Amino acid sequence: MEVLPELDQLALAACVLLAGVALVHIVLAFGVRKGEMAWGGRYPRLLPGPHRIGSAFYALGLVLSGLILAQLAGLIDLVDIPGGVMEATGWVVTVFLGVTALFSLFKGSRWERMMFGPIGIIGAALVGWYTFGQ
Repeated sequence: MEVLPELDQLALAACVLLAGVALVHIVLAFGVRKGEMAWGGRYPRLLPGPHRIGSAFYALGLVLSGLILAQLAGLIDLVDIPGGVMEATGWVVTVFLGVTALFSLFKGSRWERMMFGPIGIIGAALVGWYTFGQ
């Protein structure tokens, strides 16, 4: 079994962590009564309808971000995407993860500040590195 280089191992770990955050938002979207974990902790039980829809879309964004990170890192090869399109996608994902991580760190609940924010920053840094650093 071939061992991945350190940066690729970190990218793989970030993909798994992004999927974990997406899973939290999926279960919140389906009505699990743990609303204090997201949306700044303003809804300690069940999220209201618009926030549940928002969590579903955020989960989708996180899953797509993880797939794009895995594609950029060479961990998967889903489709052959031209370099310019992949670079533009890298910009979008870097900004998406960075902005949502900053909101989590500064406006988020305890869960968002302790877990979701740092995961987003690591993901944004890695996507930025693979997009612009190579």
